[in-house]
Amino acid sequence: MVDALALTGNVLLFTLVCCMSATVDINQMKQQAGNRKAILAGIGCQFILLPLLGFLVVNVLNLYHDMGITLLVVTSSPGGSYSNWWCSAFNADLALSVTSK
Repeated sequence: MVDALALTGNVLLFTLVCCMSATVDINQMKQQAGNRKAILAGIGCQFILLPLLGFLVVNVLNLYHDMGITLLVVTSSPGGSYSNWWCSAFNADLALSVTSK
């Protein structure tokens, strides 16, 4: 049996991602796809810098195992659905955020 709360959360998250992505202009997204420096910087920060910083924080602060694992999971899988929401909320380049995922 599927948990109704978990199902509702997943449906709302899916709706958020679809709606945010639908607001991106296709021409603007194509233009950002050619912006190799921005995409490489985003990928480098997302998959190299942030996991490394998370690892360093866990080791420097000597966190408990449950807190350390949680921080490592969060910093190793950034760029989730809410990054598009934050980009939209702060009037950042939403097309670049969607393109680099």
